[in-house]
Amino acid sequence: MNIYGAMNTAKWALLANQTGIEVTGQNIANVNNTDYTRQDVNMQAQFPVNQGNHFIGTGVTIAGVTRRFDQFLFNQRLENNFNLNQWQARSSLMDRMDVIMNEATGAGVNNQMSQFFQGFYNLAINPSGATERRDVVEKGKGLALKVSYVASELKRMRKDVDLKVTGAIPEVNRISREIADLNKVIHETETNGAVANDYRDRREGLIKQMSNLVDVSYFEQSNGEVSVMMKNGRPLAVGQDTFTLSTTQNASDPETSSVYWADSAGNRVNITGEIAGGQMGAWMAMRDTDVTKALNDLDSLSGSIIKEVNRLHNGGFGIDGSTGNNFFNGLTPGGRAAALNKGTGTIGAGSILNPDNVNTDHFRLTFDGAGNYTVRNMDKGATEGTFAYSAGTPITFFQDRGFSISISGAPQAGDFFDISAVHNSAFTMGMNTTAQNDLNKIAAGGTQQWGDGSVAEKIATLQYAKAMGGAWTAAGPVSSATFTSTSGIYTFNDFYGAVVGGVGASSKAAKDGQKMQEAVANQLGNLREQVSGVALDEEMVNLVKFQRAYQAAAKTITTVDEMVQTLLAIK
Repeated sequence: MNIYGAMNTAKWALLANQTGIEVTGQNIANVNNTDYTRQDVNMQAQFPVNQGNHFIGTGVTIAGVTRRFDQFLFNQRLENNFNLNQWQARSSLMDRMDVIMNEATGAGVNNQMSQFFQGFYNLAINPSGATERRDVVEKGKGLALKVSYVASELKRMRKDVDLKVTGAIPEVNRISREIADLNKVIHETETNGAVANDYRDRREGLIKQMSNLVDVSYFEQSNGEVSVMMKNGRPLAVGQDTFTLSTTQNASDPETSSVYWADSAGNRVNITGEIAGGQMGAWMAMRDTDVTKALNDLDSLSGSIIKEVNRLHNGGFGIDGSTGNNFFNGLTPGGRAAALNKGTGTIGAGSILNPDNVNTDHFRLTFDGAGNYTVRNMDKGATEGTFAYSAGTPITFFQDRGFSISISGAPQAGDFFDISAVHNSAFTMGMNTTAQNDLNKIAAGGTQQWGDGSVAEKIATLQYAKAMGGAWTAAGPVSSATFTSTSGIYTFNDFYGAVVGGVGASSKAAKDGQKMQEAVANQLGNLREQVSGVALDEEMVNLVKFQRAYQAAAKTITTVDEMVQTLLAIK
């Protein structure tokens, strides 16, 4: 190797250490970028040249710029991230539901119930008192307004949560598209021999963003592209292709929407029941389970109050001798078809057949597609039998429960319908206009005898009666059996207290889950910083190291140049 070889060696040293300074500067610039992975310059000696009986090195070259990336750790963080976001979203929504119930301040439904029954107690003492009669009406209106307010707020909450779901879909699709675009860039870049470290950081950051919303996993293909899919196995981005999500408003329940996934041929599949993680998983669980259960419980409470108060009031007498008047508006049976139903089954109009002994439980009718349906009591958690169904022939249910409702059409296998005599009763609860507009028709007595307050007293004592949660006994199929109510388990106040207590317990569980996932996130974050994070102290050391090496290489070039000048000066 001649003298110019020494200069060439120094040149390679300049270029290598300049690259080292550039990479160090990139690390420092991204010290606060949570998606950035620290990069290292990998140098290796170039092949030497043979100088006869020895070899002389020809300098250094850059073997590559690599990321300090731990695939296993990233997968752990990904799983923790969608779990954390799920618990955070659930905790926030449970807090909102707790506020809606509003029992801690003493201004909730339980307080209104106590005031209502106290009003009838006062009327029992003075059955002919106009003040007491007016007070009973106002307390009845107050209870109805409070119950319907809580129901309307729960419905509003469910609608707001549904808007969160529909609003998240375009974001999932956008992220999927960006990941697919980055797949293309990374593939083209690395096929040509370059490194795509920053593109990979960006892509992993997008996958992490998506895990905020849904439970996703991914794997990398041999060409550097990744496939991202939900935990149900349905892909969102595969290579440079994307699979979009969309929503459609449910015809049977306009306040909610179903989520659909489209395959490569554009066929839409309802995946509403498959989303279980991330913020969307929490939102959909709250919308379809927690809030719906709270509304059902509120319907059961209001329906039972309406049933029991009307039963006693209807049999009593007003001052004017009238009888047979309801205190509250009567119940109207109804229900909803499941959003995932694929058949043509529809729910018809319902009617109350026996208002004094109507069953206030919630039932689910599930069809098997083979001419049978199963009845399950959702409040009791018990299956009550399987019965025959002829597709296309309307069938009427529950005459034996004191109400009737029909389903027509042709339900498919797995289709189900939720039905109850108290459907939506909390939202529609209100005073009967006859009793509200004419105080003389408020039934305080069991006879027309002046001063009789026996009915008012019985209504007042409903506050302490175990009127809810009783069993129902029967023999024979649902379509013909006679069901009778046995003694209940809860008073009205106890029942609602249990509902509120359940919300509080769920809220605490959500907070505990959030705290646990936050602790895991902190631990994984610390591990990630140790492996992939930028440490400014180390980068400053590297910067000085590369700077000094660059200066030394430059000095080598200067020295060689002086040697050349010396040779050129020889005459």
